[in-house]
Amino acid sequence: MFDITNEKRIFKEKKKLSQNMKLKTILLNNIYKKFIFQFLVSLILLSNYNGTSAKREDNGGSRWVFWTYGTNGERQCANLCILFILILILSLIICCGWSIWHYSNKPNSVEDGSRDESARVSMLIEEAAKNFTRNNPPVEELPPSQHIAEIQSFGGARAWIWNDKSDQKVSIHGEGETIEFLDNMDTSIQTNYPCFVPVFEGGEGVIVEGEQIRYSETMFVQPQKTPHRKLHYYEMTVIKYTDPYNTNIAIGLATKPYPHFRLPGLNLYSVGYHSINGQKFNNDSIGIKYGPDWTEVEDTVGCGYYSDSGDVFFTKNGKLLDNAFTGIKHIWFPTIGASSPCTVEINFGDNPDNEFKYKEAIGYGPGGPILLSKRRSLKSRGSIKGSPSESKT
Repeated sequence: MFDITNEKRIFKEKKKLSQNMKLKTILLNNIYKKFIFQFLVSLILLSNYNGTSAKREDNGGSRWVFWTYGTNGERQCANLCILFILILILSLIICCGWSIWHYSNKPNSVEDGSRDESARVSMLIEEAAKNFTRNNPPVEELPPSQHIAEIQSFGGARAWIWNDKSDQKVSIHGEGETIEFLDNMDTSIQTNYPCFVPVFEGGEGVIVEGEQIRYSETMFVQPQKTPHRKLHYYEMTVIKYTDPYNTNIAIGLATKPYPHFRLPGLNLYSVGYHSINGQKFNNDSIGIKYGPDWTEVEDTVGCGYYSDSGDVFFTKNGKLLDNAFTGIKHIWFPTIGASSPCTVEINFGDNPDNEFKYKEAIGYGPGGPILLSKRRSLKSRGSIKGSPSESKT
């Protein structure tokens, strides 16, 4: 299992990095204020000096005087005055030169130090993720037969719920439709069931006769526009952002178990589509440009998977963004995550009053074709045409 002390170490390193950045910023501000203060004091001394130095007569004594007076009594700047001005000018030149050098070079060193600390934190996270995967290899097995009847009793997609293994970094509201991320660290959660059509032996539904389970097409909706029987799809809508341009939200798929401190796509056996840069990720931290970003409240993104071909695609606000990955087959679990506090709403397609934005996926959820029990109200309103098999139920 994942060593909790390692996770705390990562959190402390991130906190230390943030504190160091604040201290360096305060130091630079203090140096800048000190220079401004010295510069202003020098200007005041030069502009307000009223010649209170005693007038020195040339009586064989020192010839260093601040002022001299002409024959008409007019005061003039003497050698000591000129020397003072030269020293002042030289001091200002030195201060300005040092400030220019400091501000042209110091930020680079700050950035270098920040990059070094960020790299160290990233290395810790990578190490922790590798250890997690090594100690917790994915269990790529479909749910046992007794779970099929349970899924059917829940009405299909409603049986898919979110499991939070993040140690209270996520709050799940209602019946699992609303997810609130609470922490300023990458956090992911997964569903209890993977993307799969709950069937056995080529059947398409569940009928219990005594102790024997049989299967029938009649328990599933027959989508009109998408004849592909192996589509699995779900959507996520952004409800609330605390800081949209510094909050990375991710939607995707991953095997289980998956490290809850990694966004989908960043770790082994996962794919993801991220909000800030619109990049897609597959098993690493180096993304590839894929689609638009989605940093606005009410943006809706979807994730689809064809289990027979291994194709994964994403959508934004009902628009298909084409295949992101092809030929990738795993026992995938719907997986979402965020790097900072935000709230999202999940749609598995089983609510007749909240249809998918991507119309071609209507009738499909993470379990493939959606069971009829939760969609009969929609059929009764005439929104879905019943198939011949439906009329037999």
